[in-house]
Amino acid sequence: MKSHTIRGCEIIEAMSKDWDPEVKKISLEIARWHHERYDGKGYPDGLKGDEIPISAQLVSLADVYDALVSERCYKDSYSKDEAYRMIITGECGVFSPKLIEVFRNSKKEFEDLF
Repeated sequence: MKSHTIRGCEIIEAMSKDWDPEVKKISLEIARWHHERYDGKGYPDGLKGDEIPISAQLVSLADVYDALVSERCYKDSYSKDEAYRMIITGECGVFSPKLIEVFRNSKKEFEDLF
């Protein structure tokens, strides 16, 4: 399971070389580091804090929210309010305080996306 971050980067690297360099850089950041955690307990490289690119931090928070509000074969979905509360209180891992503040301020817009 944890190898999907590295495998994703390999797939991106194998794709066409006609990418805009900035788009490719951000795509690689997201693929590799979207499971890193602000407290350093993530994978694959154990990055912590602002070592984690903001692109990967954003996708990580969105991924956690999606996992919470979506039904899975192994769990029921949580309500949007419960998912929001769980992220804000740190029940689902530690996120950047700045990112949490943005999440707080955009709760409605975020819910509308899901």
